[in-house]
Amino acid sequence: MFRLLIAIYAPFVAVYRNRSILLRTTWVDIKAAYAGSVLGVIWVIMGPLLMLSVYALTYAVIFKVRIPTLSTTEYVLYVFCGIVPFLAFAQSLSIGTLSLASNRAVMLNTVFPAEMIPLRGVLVGSASMLSGTLILLFSDVMWSQPSWLFLLIPVVMFFQLMFAVGICWLLSLVALLVRDLQQMIYFITMMLLIITPIAYTPEMIPEEMQSLMLFNPLYYFVTCFQYIIILDRLPPLDTMLIGAAVSTFFFALGYSVFHRSKQVFYDFA
Repeated sequence: MFRLLIAIYAPFVAVYRNRSILLRTTWVDIKAAYAGSVLGVIWVIMGPLLMLSVYALTYAVIFKVRIPTLSTTEYVLYVFCGIVPFLAFAQSLSIGTLSLASNRAVMLNTVFPAEMIPLRGVLVGSASMLSGTLILLFSDVMWSQPSWLFLLIPVVMFFQLMFAVGICWLLSLVALLVRDLQQMIYFITMMLLIITPIAYTPEMIPEEMQSLMLFNPLYYFVTCFQYIIILDRLPPLDTMLIGAAVSTFFFALGYSVFHRSKQVFYDFA
């Protein structure tokens, strides 16, 4: 039990110790990612909105998907509630996984802790989640009354960040050895886009397949977003507890494996 607490505590200590340089370099990377583009960092806002437009056109206009308990506007916002965490995770996974391979100089030649490189990549990839969530909350307030449940949104975002960082700590090491991982990540992302209930509700999934949702980590975060913001209800307790447990487990596991293995993987950088 004591070792478990240490494993969970250790990554938080490391992040806190390096918080200053981590925040500075993250902001530099966010600006660099959009340097030279006409809209610059505005793409952090435009990205989720463009994806929402595609989803809304496809499902609400072309396929005319309707959920009996939701109006068309509420359905569009319901879809947006799924897009925001999904898009942030997909971008975090892509940037964080390749962060070590694409930052060899930083990893080898500076005192910047190697553990913070994938974490920085996740923060850069998750920038759209902050802007998208603010748009969501503003839109929902315009159509309905604010709810105290909105206070839970930062908690959901925090656990999603923990999960993404833990996964990227593991995959960033693998990416130093397996060069094809970038292509694999693309197909994994596409698969998650299909099997995550973004434009449909879990009730619309065939009963014999609903248990498969439990193995999709994004299901927990997307469901919490949709329940809290659009449905104005507390997410199912098991959904919140499993999501928090999965996030904590991968966060602790990812840091432990990375911290123990990074010296060996320097040879492959």
